[in-house]
Amino acid sequence: MLNKLSNENYNYINRLRVRSFRAHNDICFEPGNASVLILGSNGVGKTSILEAISIFSYGKGIRNAKFYDMVNKDKKGFLIDLDLNLRENFILEYQTSFNKLDRSRKVMINNKEITAKHSRKTIPMLWIAPYTEKIFTGSAMLRRNFLDKLVNIFDSDHSIRLNAYDKNMRQRTKLLKDNIGDVNWLGVLEKKLSELSVSICSSRLDLLDRLSKKLKSSVYKFPKLEIGFYDSLENDLLKKAAIDVEEFLREKLEANREIDRLLGGSRVGCHKTDLMVKNLQKNFSAELCSSGEQKSILISLVLSTASAFMEYTKKSPIILLDEVFTHLDLEKKSSLLENLVDLQSQIWITATEKEKFFKDKKNFCFHYLTENGLQNAY
Repeated sequence: MLNKLSNENYNYINRLRVRSFRAHNDICFEPGNASVLILGSNGVGKTSILEAISIFSYGKGIRNAKFYDMVNKDKKGFLIDLDLNLRENFILEYQTSFNKLDRSRKVMINNKEITAKHSRKTIPMLWIAPYTEKIFTGSAMLRRNFLDKLVNIFDSDHSIRLNAYDKNMRQRTKLLKDNIGDVNWLGVLEKKLSELSVSICSSRLDLLDRLSKKLKSSVYKFPKLEIGFYDSLENDLLKKAAIDVEEFLREKLEANREIDRLLGGSRVGCHKTDLMVKNLQKNFSAELCSSGEQKSILISLVLSTASAFMEYTKKSPIILLDEVFTHLDLEKKSSLLENLVDLQSQIWITATEKEKFFKDKKNFCFHYLTENGLQNAY
């Protein structure tokens, strides 16, 4: 399926072995450079296979779960091996493990321990799961976290800045709560928070700029979109110089110390961002659309991000789609599949049954997953 790309332009999982993970004792896939369709009834562990892949990209994975909860209930830890082909005859052998006893996680590449950030950077990944379909009706935090995961495949340092921001915010909150009048230290923290806020919001704006044109053309039969922000810091950066926004934030943080001491957290900063998504055909914001339309909007966002990423990096992200065809009509299902094939990424899809439009799709390998294990399909 990936033959249109040069050998240096794509990533694909050549082999995946999952041990003691969720309900799986030991299961192995060897798809080569083909995409994968995992078929099976509900409850046999299809999503768990995608989750095992996803934790190489983001620690909490596709379910946003704790590592402890991912371990098979009868085991002391899990082990996942993933062979990633970057180009012909060049394979990186990844392994990640988690030990329940000391709650430690390790990530290895070619038998050498690495940081989780390294695997995130070398295995660009996008996904759609049932919980992500709720982002438009859920809290601003859900939309913000979804947005930041999209940003992170373009800018691997984005998550580092987010973690630094959270750490500095916790330190400021503790100083205020404990009523420690260290004005100098508060000033240092507030200056750093202002700088990080502007950097984080600038990266989000950069993503929106990359996606804007893609979303207005979008996928055939799927909604064309417009994205922006509600009353968020990003809008200030569109009107003012970054240094002026930093100074404004620093002054607001200083002025708000007393109310922040009483209420906790902060009233201003990049943690207040809220993503706005508009369906241009319906002229409705996403939260006012039906659940089926919201799923179509989410698909448009993720596929547009994949296309923009390939255009920017000349690399193909691995795409994980959990029950993505559910509640789509036949035209949208067929259009989605054709667009996935055109992306030239390796796609891992779960479904309860093989749809008719998959017939003769030679760029997919099919597997039936049952309570007794894995069976190859045709």
